[in-house]
Amino acid sequence: MTSGRHSDFEIDEYEARLARVRSQIKNLWWPGRRKYLLDQCYDIGYVAGHNGASDLAKESFRTGISLLDGRRPSRTKASLATFSVLAACHNHLGLQYLDDRMLTEAAASFDSSIKIREELRRPFPKERENEVYLGGALCNRGHACVDTNPAIAREFYERCLSTIRQPVQPCECSYWDEQRQTWWCEQLEFLGQALNQHWVALAPHFIDNAQAGLESLKTDGRACP
Repeated sequence: MTSGRHSDFEIDEYEARLARVRSQIKNLWWPGRRKYLLDQCYDIGYVAGHNGASDLAKESFRTGISLLDGRRPSRTKASLATFSVLAACHNHLGLQYLDDRMLTEAAASFDSSIKIREELRRPFPKERENEVYLGGALCNRGHACVDTNPAIAREFYERCLSTIRQPVQPCECSYWDEQRQTWWCEQLEFLGQALNQHWVALAPHFIDNAQAGLESLKTDGRACP
């Protein structure tokens, strides 16, 4: 297995898990069942995707998405938690399409993730986790059109940076350079890791990706005038 993959990954096991999820969809009237199955679909898809089982990953993410088809988030913390997972399913489905060079499908998936994240941002404007993942989806959307529409890609990269950066909240112990413009610091990152809050460490990763995307436009002569 390559680095980052689960050494004990068995595709048959995860296919069986997805089959069990599907068998339980008829019981969505049970309290909490919809969110539980959505979480299962995301977990299966995430592990499958990171272990090269792209078809299983896409199937699992699509199953999870179908659980909330036509539903909209409300102004509750429970809804925030549920629709954050839904947005993540759309985003990771888009990444699978992007790996397969299915750019139209990837763009549509990223658009869906962005739409949900922006909807959640209105009732929860101070929810930093949602904001960071919105930035990640915006960056991915730029990747999906960087070869076909560089001008639009630039807009998405810039939206990513403006969404994640927090230049008005400097931190004296920040280890980031000024270009990243953030209040992130080592203490906060260590705390995020301890609390299993992966989004804390992903924020600089998303910013670097967006900056690299903008730089690629300049290098290839595709920068907007």
